[in-house]
Amino acid sequence: MPDVQTLAPSPTPDTRDSWALRLHLQRRSIGNALWTCESWSLLAVDSDRDRTDPRRPTRTALRRDPDSGDEIHVWDGLGLTLHRDERAAYRFNLSSRTPRLFVHCEADDGGTMVPTLVTASQDVAAAYMDGGDEDVFSCPMPSAVQCWIEAFIARHGEPEIALGKSRRRQRGKRHKDADDHG
Repeated sequence: MPDVQTLAPSPTPDTRDSWALRLHLQRRSIGNALWTCESWSLLAVDSDRDRTDPRRPTRTALRRDPDSGDEIHVWDGLGLTLHRDERAAYRFNLSSRTPRLFVHCEADDGGTMVPTLVTASQDVAAAYMDGGDEDVFSCPMPSAVQCWIEAFIARHGEPEIALGKSRRRQRGKRHKDADDHG
C-alpha cells in the first residue's frame, strides 16, 4: 500500500474544501455450482452535504436488490477533500469525457469492503492501484461535485501544467521563427 503521507497533504483543509458523501457499494456473488466468489463495485456517490463533519465511514444501510439479490451497502461519513497541489490532476479529470470519483476500499475481517478514501485525483487512485492488492473503484462524478471542484480551482488558481521536452522545443522554435520574419 502506498504511503498515505505522500498521497494526501497533511494540512487541515478549509471546511469549504471538503464535501461529505454517501457511497453505494454493491456485493455480487458470481460463480457456478462448483465455485463462488464475490465481486464488488461502486454503484453511485451521492451528496451528503447535510453532514458537517465527515469523519470515519459508517455503514448506514444494507439492502438487497429485488431483481438480482445483490447486497447494496450504503456508507456515510466519508468526505472528498481537495488539496491545492492536486489541482492539475483535478483539471485533467474534469476535462475527460466522463469525470470520475475514485474510492479506495479495504476488506474487513468478514470480507466487506470498507471505504477509506474518496478522491478526484487519478494520480492518487493510480498510486493505490500500483500497490498491488488494493481495491479502488470509480463511478461518474456528480455534476454538483464537478462544479464545486471547478470553483476550488478558480479560487486557488489554474494549475501550471508542465510541457514535455519536445513541446518545449517546438514552442521555442516557433518563437525563433517569428523573430526571423518580423
